[in-house]
Amino acid sequence: MKKTLLTLLAMNSIISPVLADDTPVFLWDNQEGLIKASSCKIIPSTTIPFRISGFTGWKQQGTENLRNYNGVKQSHLVNGSILKLKQNKQRRNYEFIEVVGINTNTQEKVNRWYTKRSDSGYLFKDSIHSVEDYILEVDHKNLSQTNINELSEKDSSFWLAESSGSYYKMNCDGERSGRNYSLFRVYNDLATSTSPSAFVGVYEDESSIFSSIKSYKLSSLQSNYETFEAAYDLDGLISKTEFDIIEDNGIFEAKIEKNFKKNMKIIKAQKEVEKELENESVTTAEGFFEEVVCIPSSTLNVRDDSLDKVLFKATTGEVVKKFQSFDNEVKELTLEGTTYEFVKVEFPAREEKDQRVGWVASDYVKQKSKCKYLRDTSTINQVKDVEISGIDDEKCCEFPTVKATTHSYTSGMRMFNARRGGGTRSHAACDLYRYINEPILSVAPGKVVRNHYYFYQGTYAIEVVHSGGFIVRYGELSGKKIDGINNGSKVKMGQQIGYMGKVNSNCCRPMLHFELFKGTGSGPLSTSGNKYKRRSDLMDPTNYLKKWEIGKF
Repeated sequence: MKKTLLTLLAMNSIISPVLADDTPVFLWDNQEGLIKASSCKIIPSTTIPFRISGFTGWKQQGTENLRNYNGVKQSHLVNGSILKLKQNKQRRNYEFIEVVGINTNTQEKVNRWYTKRSDSGYLFKDSIHSVEDYILEVDHKNLSQTNINELSEKDSSFWLAESSGSYYKMNCDGERSGRNYSLFRVYNDLATSTSPSAFVGVYEDESSIFSSIKSYKLSSLQSNYETFEAAYDLDGLISKTEFDIIEDNGIFEAKIEKNFKKNMKIIKAQKEVEKELENESVTTAEGFFEEVVCIPSSTLNVRDDSLDKVLFKATTGEVVKKFQSFDNEVKELTLEGTTYEFVKVEFPAREEKDQRVGWVASDYVKQKSKCKYLRDTSTINQVKDVEISGIDDEKCCEFPTVKATTHSYTSGMRMFNARRGGGTRSHAACDLYRYINEPILSVAPGKVVRNHYYFYQGTYAIEVVHSGGFIVRYGELSGKKIDGINNGSKVKMGQQIGYMGKVNSNCCRPMLHFELFKGTGSGPLSTSGNKYKRRSDLMDPTNYLKKWEIGKF
């Protein structure tokens, strides 16, 4: 088959682990089982539909409550079960989910009041965790003997959502066109596997492979953790399986292989599409009169031309442009007994080319000046010339990224105290995931005591003593410096002090590695003698970050 190849830029000088030449790639089909993938493309993706359930509360419990829209408890959902997000009427602080598979790695005595596969309802948002923070042990009872032999020749195998630098999805031609298959690595076992035995794409609406699972937190693994931290060269995987790889804007910096004339056709076609968008969309006034998404909940579903499929989600305040047509076409869709009118819009500020156009309910598109749910952003990300007495001062502090994090920093390997180095140490920070080269802001007024020094795998760090004496190490910054930020420089709250970086091992996404110290200790922040390998006045920054994030966003 003809290949469309966009060569990824070299992100680092460290060589990724090499996959075996015969590593197979499959698609899961509920009727046919595992099918060798063909005529498919692997695409970096910002999202994945699958999640894992947990419990949020002041004491440990083995279940969380699944509720209806009115908040009434429907059933008990076992923690560690696999879910998928679904579209339904929005409910504040809750997400509507469907249960894909129940975790059997539990001490719960399941009865008729417990949630079953395919049940749906509302789950508290903080009880919904990222799937890549877990290993799923998949029972092979749904597989043919041939499939079992191709995976691990055992009664079960261990699945990990592929997320090295990005999530990945697979698109295929033919009868499966239009589907997005989330890509998973498959391992023979937890103890001795050194590389995946296979890769499998799973479509969110055809996922019976996950009906019988056991889930394990990656952070709880006792050994062999480095295996699951490894980042693989999927370009090599693609070339062996005759896959294509294409660019998903906003995920990777990519360049086009100049020798491939067919890529020039792609660029030309893309420019023609962009030109068409510019011609068709309405030019609205900037500022006061521009139209924006205006909705009381956090997100608005954007649908395809048929209105049957949700393409992506928009947030309150995003600028939209309505499309012009001779008949000002409006479509209708009934949801939960209410009929909505839908209009076609463009999101001109989006970098993601595949998330710029779609249909939204017209009731939720309003002039910016008339949107009562839109918070005044004039003070967000502005430097504040204030004085504070310390970290607990009510005027403290500014969240250090310019927008909300893309992943929770309270779970998985991003959270404080997560196991690192195969369990030999604990994570001394919260990792705040955003995008490469975004500004990093000072959380409070203070003085730079150690400026832009080499920190970890091609990234740098800055140490600031803030008012009241607490210290923040802003780690994993890029090599680009900010003029005027030097040893001894005074900084204000919200002042930019660096740029978000990305480690050169390609293990993870761009992030700010945020360490917090009380300021009562002395000597270097990095040391030995405890599980964190840090000075004894190290603090857990989680609750402070959550407070600052809520206050800002």
